[in-house]
Amino acid sequence: MIVPIPRPWTAGQRIAFRFFFAFFVLYCSSFILGMVPFLSELEYSFWHAFVPWVTVHVLDMPPITVFPNGSGDTTYNYVHLLCLLALSLFIMLAWSVLDRKRDHYEGMHYWLRVMLRYYLAGTMITYGFAKIFHIQMGYPSLSQLVQPFGDKSPMGLAWSYVGFSKGFSAFAGWSEVIGGVFLFFRRTTALGAMICIAVMMNVVAMNFFFDVPVKLFSSVLLLMCFFLLAPDAGRLLNVLLLNRTAEPGLFRNFLPRRWMRITAVVIKILFIGATFYGEISSGLKRRYQWGDLRPKPPLYGIYNARLLVRNHDTLPMLLTDSSLCKQLIIQTPQRATVKFMNDSQEYWAFMVDTISRTATVFPYTDTLNKYKLSYKADSASLVLEGKLFEDSVYFQFSKQDIRSFRLMNRGFRWVNEYPYNR
Repeated sequence: MIVPIPRPWTAGQRIAFRFFFAFFVLYCSSFILGMVPFLSELEYSFWHAFVPWVTVHVLDMPPITVFPNGSGDTTYNYVHLLCLLALSLFIMLAWSVLDRKRDHYEGMHYWLRVMLRYYLAGTMITYGFAKIFHIQMGYPSLSQLVQPFGDKSPMGLAWSYVGFSKGFSAFAGWSEVIGGVFLFFRRTTALGAMICIAVMMNVVAMNFFFDVPVKLFSSVLLLMCFFLLAPDAGRLLNVLLLNRTAEPGLFRNFLPRRWMRITAVVIKILFIGATFYGEISSGLKRRYQWGDLRPKPPLYGIYNARLLVRNHDTLPMLLTDSSLCKQLIIQTPQRATVKFMNDSQEYWAFMVDTISRTATVFPYTDTLNKYKLSYKADSASLVLEGKLFEDSVYFQFSKQDIRSFRLMNRGFRWVNEYPYNR
């Protein structure tokens, strides 16, 4: 239905729109300016200079030393968000004074929604395919299988919970992708926003309650979902709660010329196609780099110490001797985890030469001295022999079957006569 004359907005609606318009445009600036490399670099440099300055000179806090990284909840991120809110408030106040006679912002509201729809859709699809391809949260690693439950971090527990089940990870991912796809189209935006709200409320809850450091970003994404759904809130309230008839959705045409509409359709198709092609091709490649299909290193496995000989003396396997190796875990190329009798662990370089059947090893705390050990391995055992530090050593390990872990051998059962909760 075409609306010929927009209805006047209330003062509260105009003020709220000015604030959210400023905030969302500032927040999505990297998405907007990222299409132009020079402007993207300029925006990046500005915030990396402005945020530390505000931290020291306005908030009277210690200088920022940690900049954006894998964590989205650094001090930098909090100060950056505070700056965005303050700037948005200032813009809203100035805008309200200079443009107080305007009745509505229908056109700006339309284009703001377009930006948010594509920004949110792209984000949901990116995270969705990362879960579908089982990359974001993978299977529990070997070191996690032997890690005491109480030593896990809350985030590590959440990651293992989702990553353990490839099917559940895909279910969560497809929920995000489907919600994102609906956001690409005006007539399905409300449905997409509702799906994304359901998904993002779960994501936000997990981030807060399991201390996942993406609390700020996920909360803003949830806010965007509610903003997109807001125009339909009254109609949904009538249908879902008040048992009243809801008026049909109203759509205005902001592209009056035919060539504009054709151009918009072409751009939409190219954007959606590029998004799906990029995420699918990237996901397929990352499965071999970080996902389930990544190549396993030579000697991959968990090895339990069975015999330790140092300088021709057999050492008793005492749990009180923290210098003795209890387990050797090899799960990534050129690296191993050494677990000692007291359950402490160290990361060692472990570079295997399968031709000479030797392993060059050294602890990462001492990279100056490297040691070469010969090895013999079969499907059930591993023997390492050579000189380590100042001692001649001989290690015998038994290889642990991964299926021996209850987590890995329980499997799925349609029928459970009794709950199997261990």
